[in-house]
Amino acid sequence: MTMGEVDPEEQLETSRGVFKRLGDCTGSEIESAIGLIAQRRIERAWIAEQEAGPDRGELMIARRFFANATDAERDLIAYWQMVKLVEDAHLRYGREGDA
Repeated sequence: MTMGEVDPEEQLETSRGVFKRLGDCTGSEIESAIGLIAQRRIERAWIAEQEAGPDRGELMIARRFFANATDAERDLIAYWQMVKLVEDAHLRYGREGDA
């Protein structure tokens, strides 16, 4: 599978301990799954930063967040970001048409 391809058979954790086939997930379940991925990565990055001590040239939280992300996680986050950008554009253009 190349970057940008999505495997609908992949199991996605949609809420803590609840897994669902990606191809069967709703938009809100995908958003929830991304939130879980992000929360776990932020927690790990924060712990690593605290262990490193102040300003020791270590990766900052944002860089640690993606440092060990799988291709599937990166693709899923990028996909969801694109969905959000399209939704925002539709809302913005809809409002401009109403004016």
